[in-house]
Amino acid sequence: MAINKFTLKLEGQPYEIERRGDLMIVNGVEFPYSIKEGVVTISGTPKPVKITAPTTVEVDGIGYAIEATGLDEPKTTKSRKAASAGAAEEAGAVTAIMPGLIIKILKNEGDHVDAGETVMILEAMKMQNELTAKTSGVIRQMNVKQGENVEMRQVLCVVE
Repeated sequence: MAINKFTLKLEGQPYEIERRGDLMIVNGVEFPYSIKEGVVTISGTPKPVKITAPTTVEVDGIGYAIEATGLDEPKTTKSRKAASAGAAEEAGAVTAIMPGLIIKILKNEGDHVDAGETVMILEAMKMQNELTAKTSGVIRQMNVKQGENVEMRQVLCVVE
């Protein structure tokens, strides 16, 4: 699951960062952003960014000391235990076909779905992709929320 909230210290100054769809919220202030091929565009201004060491980043050719906290993946609880990829496939998991943003969830945990029925919509590369149930059954586990960024092959929900 992608991390959407973290703290970034830039030259010792802490910033609370949250990613929400195409918005970056920095200390409570929203900025539209995008990231493509090493260029971060914030509020329409592109900035080439390069991580040069684990604690150093280069922006527009200028080096800055950084420290990020809160980027560790959260541990799953027993009620939200994630299935392994193989077990999830057998259980009828709906997985992300590519990295992207969940823009709409059409079904909830406990809902019945038929094979081929659209469960959610993933936006990736400016295209909307309908993610469908592979098998008929009940959604036993929903692992994402609308507005969440997901990684390729991430288990989004499990149908049993």
